[in-house]
Amino acid sequence: MVSEIFKINRRNLMVGGGAALVVSGASPAASMEGQTKDALRVLAGKLFFSGDRPGRWKGKEKGHVPLIKIDKDNNNVLVRAATNHPMEPSHNVIKHILMDENFNFIQEQVFNQQFDMPRSRFELNGYKGRLYIGSLCNLHDNWINWADV
Repeated sequence: MVSEIFKINRRNLMVGGGAALVVSGASPAASMEGQTKDALRVLAGKLFFSGDRPGRWKGKEKGHVPLIKIDKDNNNVLVRAATNHPMEPSHNVIKHILMDENFNFIQEQVFNQQFDMPRSRFELNGYKGRLYIGSLCNLHDNWINWADV
């Protein structure tokens, strides 16, 4: 199914879609970015989960969706993330992943379930836009939340 989501019909792109790209001034790369974002909407609640798209994990949102707090001081941005989740040997948060508005990896914080609580601090310089935080649970998959800087 994932391969179907990302498949491009080249003939339609050349005949119809290509003209639309030229007329609109959009590049093929911009079209692919739009397709990727559409695919992410389709995968929400299936491959990754959020407070509004918990999918098969409905009822688990409170302990899995990462909470985000952003503080700015001039160009310095401090992003804090916390997941209200136990850190037991059999059930824990493995890590937090910080991504930019295009879901590009920025940083991650890996947790030791014996010593850590699922809390992260990420320092950024001059970032503006949307940030996504992924919280990866060893039993209940990857949960995503976002905040704007």
